[in-house]
Amino acid sequence: MGGRNMSGNRREFFRVEFDQFINGEVTIVGGGTFTVKIDNISIGGMGFISDIEIPMHDNIKCAFRILDRSFRIDGVIIRKSRKLNYIDYGAAFEMDQLTASQLFKQLNYYQIRQRRGNPD
Repeated sequence: MGGRNMSGNRREFFRVEFDQFINGEVTIVGGGTFTVKIDNISIGGMGFISDIEIPMHDNIKCAFRILDRSFRIDGVIIRKSRKLNYIDYGAAFEMDQLTASQLFKQLNYYQIRQRRGNPD
């Protein structure tokens, strides 16, 4: 296994795993907006949980805050796993280089604070 494009690139980006979920919003393009619990973010995408049904490959807009900076990034659902009382999703981000570098910087700041024990 490995070697294939999808599996080979899954952890290509530096990823921050949150000790506790952070709140975010997901808007389904052409649909509604709802609150989600985000458990990890990288410049490649994010993992979140929700009880809302989102079809695979749907286009979404992801809104969240890292420290003092808000982000609103286009994405697409690439992973979906049904659990007992929620659905675990993975979304891939689609963003320009400027947004990617700003997000990368905030994730770095967050992780440094998290290691020191005071992420907020």
